[in-house]
Amino acid sequence: MQRSGDLTAGIVDELPIGVFALDGAGTVLLWNRAAERLTGWGCADLLGHPLVDAPLDRPSMDRVFDELAAGRGFTGRFPALDAAGPTLYFRAVPCTGPGATVLGVLQDVADSRAGDEAFALLDALWESAPVGLAYFDTALRYRRVNHAVLDIDGGTVDERLGRTLEDVHGPTGAAVAAELKQVLDTGRPRVDVPMRGRLWHGEGPPQEWRMNIYPVHAPDGSLVGVGLVVVDVTAAERSRRDLARAAAQREHALNRYQSLIEATSAAVWVREVDGTAHRDAPGLRAITGQSVAEMRGWGFLDAVHPNHRGAWRTAWEQAVSADPAEVFTRVYRLRTAGGGYRWFRTRAVPVRTEGRVAQWVGTETDIDDGMRARDRLDLLAQATFAMNAATEPDGELAALADTLVPEFADVCRVYLVDQPRAAGSVTGRRSIVRTAAGLAESPMTDPRFVFGPAHPIARCVRTAAPVLAETPTVGVRDWHPTDEMERWGLAVDAHSVLVAPVLSGGAVVAALLFIGCADRPRYTEDDLGLVGELGVRASAAVEKAVAFHQSRQVAMALQSAMLSEPTSVPGCEIEARYLPAAAGLAIGGDWFDAFPLPGGELAVGVGDVAGHDLPAAATMGQLRSMLRALADGTCPPSTVVSRLDRVATRLGVTRFTTLVHGHLVRDAGRTVFRWSNAGHPPPVLVSPAGEPCFLTGEVGIVLGVAPDLPRRDSEVDVPPGSTLLLYTDGLAEQRRDPDDRAAAELLELVRTHAHRPLGEFCDHLVRGTSADTDDDIAVLAVRLT
Repeated sequence: MQRSGDLTAGIVDELPIGVFALDGAGTVLLWNRAAERLTGWGCADLLGHPLVDAPLDRPSMDRVFDELAAGRGFTGRFPALDAAGPTLYFRAVPCTGPGATVLGVLQDVADSRAGDEAFALLDALWESAPVGLAYFDTALRYRRVNHAVLDIDGGTVDERLGRTLEDVHGPTGAAVAAELKQVLDTGRPRVDVPMRGRLWHGEGPPQEWRMNIYPVHAPDGSLVGVGLVVVDVTAAERSRRDLARAAAQREHALNRYQSLIEATSAAVWVREVDGTAHRDAPGLRAITGQSVAEMRGWGFLDAVHPNHRGAWRTAWEQAVSADPAEVFTRVYRLRTAGGGYRWFRTRAVPVRTEGRVAQWVGTETDIDDGMRARDRLDLLAQATFAMNAATEPDGELAALADTLVPEFADVCRVYLVDQPRAAGSVTGRRSIVRTAAGLAESPMTDPRFVFGPAHPIARCVRTAAPVLAETPTVGVRDWHPTDEMERWGLAVDAHSVLVAPVLSGGAVVAALLFIGCADRPRYTEDDLGLVGELGVRASAAVEKAVAFHQSRQVAMALQSAMLSEPTSVPGCEIEARYLPAAAGLAIGGDWFDAFPLPGGELAVGVGDVAGHDLPAAATMGQLRSMLRALADGTCPPSTVVSRLDRVATRLGVTRFTTLVHGHLVRDAGRTVFRWSNAGHPPPVLVSPAGEPCFLTGEVGIVLGVAPDLPRRDSEVDVPPGSTLLLYTDGLAEQRRDPDDRAAAELLELVRTHAHRPLGEFCDHLVRGTSADTDDDIAVLAVRLT
């Protein structure tokens, strides 16, 4: 707006007609250069002085001021001020508002050019004005508008001229016209009139304006129309409302903050810009038990748990030095006035003054109960997962102890209870001991134990229920602690114990002992509920492990019986190896077999039934037995495999099964290996020189899919000193093998160990394989001697 004001002042000073302005006392406020030229009175001489002091006819000037004081304009001529001077046309009108109260013009009545120039300059001022200007006749029809109006409201001049405001803009136009009509009716200007709405019959955007409305008079004083000065204040008003809304929100936030302070005053603190404490925080001191002097500076950190203190200070220093500063939150353990530690959440916010952080305000919230409840649930889930992953009873309990130390206990011991038990006392064997790092080991090294009737373990075993107790001390008759144990308990500051029973077959077979030491919070009834649930889950895991162990023993005995050692045959060395899968019952559906046929041939075979469980082992046993019965030496391998496929399918004993079955036949001084393949990995033949290769031949479909499809035999000569290797896919298969390296790596492994005795050769194949699928491995090797 400063630039537009300078522009207006410059235009006024360049007008060819005299322009002047007076205040209410008649003092000259404006006297342009044309007025100086026409009157000969300098601007410097008149500004700030009453116009009546000018060398004018005093009676004439008194008449002019009388008219103006009555609120009427004055128009007339003044004779030449000297014989050579011009006759001046004089017009003055009163005005309202701040500043000037009289505006007037002076013009040489003989100078028509000056009038033309004046109107041209006024026209330029009209069009270049930075505010909207419009002129309406007495019927409130548009007569003229400048470009600023078009910029503010849109549309064109032609859409307005000759039409009323209501015709052009609808309801909003009618509201503006009502304001203009008041000026026509009263003849008085209206200043700073607010207006808002949508122009163009409601199709325009929401807008807000400030309007100044003035009556327009003819030279004879008659009212000929009304002038409108309009400024678009939409953005300014929106900003003002946004600021007011923000102020209200800030006030609301401050009120809420004040309420928060009042509601949580027991745990509120104020820190300086650098993060140190200079002001007293009674609420925080009530929690920690520190004095004002102990808390000042960085002393408040002394109450933070040693394990959290360094990280807390680092995070706090980073927060107070960050730009921009943000909300700081931290969860940590805080020492209480009672000497123990509890979980707290701190939350601090920067308080800004003129955009800069002036201080930090924070609160401390005790979340210990919630944290410990969550930790108990997490520990229960972790312990359950760990126990379920183990397959041995001792492994279940060891996994449990590993999970709970040091997260839940500083010491965990597992006591295996003797069966049957003597009345009152409990005896047994210490099975597992876990101690938190940095804690001295218990001096109790004797694997056997005996506890009297009042001991927590004896009470737990007797009632089959969890027990919460203080640590045993010397002087309690039934606990019988030694001096050495007492010193250990004092050294580690043991304060509370929990005991949970482990049941199997309805009887307590073990007791879980947990000891809390030092700054670990004392165990509570909630912790008692946790160890009770841990005992229940440990009991279920032990039951499962016992059942699994028994099942595996039965299964391994079954599989061992079915996978008997190959029969010895003259002229051949035969070795076999079987390695069960890493998981499950350690049994599966892989098998090998080698047996002589009635005609003197040697039948060999390796098969793979999908699965690593008892059904897979049972199916394997059935197929192996059927194959032995069907291979009577009267027909080739392909016929035997076809018969096996049809019989097994008809009896419904097939699962997804692959098989290689072949005969080693001696014929006219040479040995031939004739075989049939049902979807199985190809055999490997190792030459007498130790060079291996895969035996290529037709590979038929797996068993149980299409038993009526014909199968064919393949055959190869086997020179003396050669080794024939049959195997299952567990020896070579890899999870990720995009370059198909598994086959090449198997041949390299065979080549590396081909020179070894046949038994060692098989051992190295099983131990050195690069296979990583954890599948069963069956290997059958035959070497012609």
